[in-house]
Amino acid sequence: MIDAAVFTAAGILLLFAAHRLAVARTGRVQRCMYVFALCLGFSLVLNTPGMLLAPGGAALLIVVVHGLKLAALTCVALIADALGRRAAARHAPLLLGVAVQAASALCFVLAHVTVTTDSLVVRPGREGFFAVYGALFAMYGAWCAAGLVPVLAGHRRASPPGALRTGLLLLTAAAAVGTAWTSWALADAIEVLRRGRVGLGEDLVSTLLGVTVAVLAASGASAAFWPRALAAPRRWLGARRAYRALEPLWGALHRELPGIALDMTPAGAHGLGPWRASYALYRRVIEIRDAYLALRPYMPSAPSGHGAGIAVIGATPAAREAAAIAAALENRRDDVRPGPARPATTDAGPGAGPDAELLVRTLEDETVWLVEVARAYAGRTVRPATGPRVPGAVTPAAGPPTSRPPGRS
Repeated sequence: MIDAAVFTAAGILLLFAAHRLAVARTGRVQRCMYVFALCLGFSLVLNTPGMLLAPGGAALLIVVVHGLKLAALTCVALIADALGRRAAARHAPLLLGVAVQAASALCFVLAHVTVTTDSLVVRPGREGFFAVYGALFAMYGAWCAAGLVPVLAGHRRASPPGALRTGLLLLTAAAAVGTAWTSWALADAIEVLRRGRVGLGEDLVSTLLGVTVAVLAASGASAAFWPRALAAPRRWLGARRAYRALEPLWGALHRELPGIALDMTPAGAHGLGPWRASYALYRRVIEIRDAYLALRPYMPSAPSGHGAGIAVIGATPAAREAAAIAAALENRRDDVRPGPARPATTDAGPGAGPDAELLVRTLEDETVWLVEVARAYAGRTVRPATGPRVPGAVTPAAGPPTSRPPGRS
């Protein structure tokens, strides 16, 4: 399980490195970010027991893993200097990192380390060298990671709310957790001083801290790309919600006018891939508007809801539109043509003027308006009939009767 978690963290870091290399190849900070991710990701992969127990070169592989982690930490220090605008000291972290690399390699050689099936064993009397080896990594790593925390926190406070500020917050948390992760190396140094050996690979605490750093760092550094990455799923989900919200209105129109379905069958977004939801919604809007055109001769000249089979709830434009549609459907079933053809839409939307029907609306605006009409249509109230009912007609509400041709009830 620990190995699976380590490989997960390594995969996150390597994918993040590939992403940064593809979208941001210039700039000192950007270069340090993907070098950091590459070094740390490969070090986690190589530090699993399966890799360390490969025939021959196990001790050398441990040195390589340690060097990759130190290189990643040096990148963190370089990022802190670049963000802190300390141009005069821009080479200091690099020089210090090279010195720590050399000192660590020397301590490892002097410790005379032997790799067994499950442990790293230090020659008796040489435990102090390995303790220095672990302490150097812990102190250098804590210095690099802790130095980045105030720099990122300062940039976060100066940033406006949004994806950038969220990303800086996550990166600050990654640096803070990274301080604890590198400091945990002191536990190995203490273990060697006590027992003369230490287990191979990452232990449970180190693994959890490493996975946390990987997730926070990758999430924070890519936060600026979240809005674009989430735009398509958000659009698909919005289209599916709008599609379902139009069901009451479309269903009533389709039952009376089945020919509006473009494929001559009830259209549906269910079962389609998410990328088809926008297309299905667009088709549904067209079908509703086709039904409006077919109902134009049956639209009441002055829709009030009375005599149209419904009682309008409130006086909102959407409620009046729903009343007109219900009245037109009833008039079509009764073959009643109230008068001169009127516009298919009684209201173009809240705040619309008398020429609103001539306005060109976007699909989004049209969808929002039709969703309001559909909700008003679904929430209309129907009153019991007080007289004879025409087969197929909607039960009339109380109010003055709508005119009928001679011979019709």
